[in-house]
Amino acid sequence: MKTILIATDFSAASRNASLYGAELAKALKAKIILCNAYTVPQPGGALNVSISRYDIMTQTDKRLLDEADVLDPTKEMIEIICDEGVAEDVIVNIANEKKVDFIVTGMKGSGNSLKKIFGSTVTSLIKISSIPVIVVPGKAAFSIPKIILYATDMSPGADVEHIEQLKPITDTFESKLYLVKVVKDEHELEFEQLHTPGRVKEELKKLNVSLQYPVDTDIIHALDEFISEQHVDILVMIPHKRDWLQRIFRKSETKEMIFHTHVPVIMIPEIPI
Repeated sequence: MKTILIATDFSAASRNASLYGAELAKALKAKIILCNAYTVPQPGGALNVSISRYDIMTQTDKRLLDEADVLDPTKEMIEIICDEGVAEDVIVNIANEKKVDFIVTGMKGSGNSLKKIFGSTVTSLIKISSIPVIVVPGKAAFSIPKIILYATDMSPGADVEHIEQLKPITDTFESKLYLVKVVKDEHELEFEQLHTPGRVKEELKKLNVSLQYPVDTDIIHALDEFISEQHVDILVMIPHKRDWLQRIFRKSETKEMIFHTHVPVIMIPEIPI
């Protein structure tokens, strides 16, 4: 049975991500782990008042139970866990211990840098997690992921193994998967088409993957156009190069960027060579 971990900090963005994750879990017939990381503040001020760890843990448990009531009133598919510590470390430790398939978390909102868009916790989570992270925008509503866009900066052959990690979703929903690499001009397009090995094309065909090379000097604009034209439900990215996503956000001046829309983003960790 599949397991989805939903990380919450009880914010509005987290609530929406939790609702999305719960609907995804139901569609996949997966178990849900709802988790929160809390910290114990140091005593301060004139009264030097402190709150005990037990009190904070009890309050957190209560809030998780309330959230679980909304997501799964029957409590048949949900488990709650809270732990003290840095949020991204707690999330990853629980995810690894429970052998979850996906981590679901909320997207912070606006901005033009990776940290501002995803939030510092999610940015750190993406860096350290060996499990795919689904980042859900604040206004995203769950829909069956019939069309998935996998944006890459690598040669197509390098992504076949990563595509396998999407099979729980693509197989269940019979999704159409587009593997997209944006090229800057017609010369680069011709190069990519000529140098993609036939065996890679055949492997992608077996996986029901359509290989596309949009021509555009602005990556974010090209992806935005593709999402709109193909009615994409989920965007997938793998930051093979640590500065790749940063480069996208720095260069783009488009106000209505894809990360400000309804499209959830799956960040898949790179498979070690």
